[in-house]
Amino acid sequence: MKASEYKAAVAVTGLDTAGVEKLFGVDQLTHRRWASGEQEVPRAVALCLLLMTAANVSVAQTQILADGEPRLALAG
Repeated sequence: MKASEYKAAVAVTGLDTAGVEKLFGVDQLTHRRWASGEQEVPRAVALCLLLMTAANVSVAQTQILADGEPRLALAG
């Protein structure tokens, strides 16, 4: 995944820097490196972002799936 594709996927999914950090377990510097092309976006991260956009899965839904715990406040 190219840096431009990463930035576009992050924008389309509605992730912000804090969301990227939490969902992928990285720090702000790593997110910036992926966005700048300084560091390659890991294949698993790219796949997750592509699947989120293709399946129209929200950040909240993805976080629930990643954590394995439903959040009652997000239900409904």
